[in-house]
Amino acid sequence: MTREEKNAQIKKEARATAILFAICFLWHVGTGYLLSGLDVKVLGLPLWWVLSTPGVFVIAVVGVVYLLKKVFVNFSLEDEEEDR
Repeated sequence: MTREEKNAQIKKEARATAILFAICFLWHVGTGYLLSGLDVKVLGLPLWWVLSTPGVFVIAVVGVVYLLKKVFVNFSLEDEEEDR
């Protein structure tokens, strides 16, 4: 990979990671606020907590697996000789 291709890949990976973080953040905060008014309990815990906290963990794990399989590329950051 050329230096420009490496920089483009690094930016792509950083953008994808930031998007996954935003999705997790919006899920966690959104379910917390949107469902906090309900008086529904699941195993003695409020519904907003059950969907928010374990839910964001599941979303994060699935998102990281997706990023590792589809977005991230293993390459060396060292400069390689162009002569090879």
